[in-house]
Amino acid sequence: MTSLLNRRGTRTHVKQTGQIKLGFFKHLEIDVRDVSQGGARLLMPQGVDLPDQFIIRLPQFKRARTAIRRWQSGQEIGVEFVAE
Repeated sequence: MTSLLNRRGTRTHVKQTGQIKLGFFKHLEIDVRDVSQGGARLLMPQGVDLPDQFIIRLPQFKRARTAIRRWQSGQEIGVEFVAE
């Protein structure tokens, strides 16, 4: 893994799969490109439109986190984790 420094802290480049909860029984698998304690960069499947806020589960964290979509460029989106 390679660490990248940005203005919000250190992000670690990864090639992993995460899961977004879209409904009571509906989940979507997504590719995780980089992650930090405060957020992540995700690669979304073509044609998927996420809500502004959602629940995400990533291998780095023991429990699911609430995330807010902060930016989107094509299929890539940046999310910020909500402090709980």
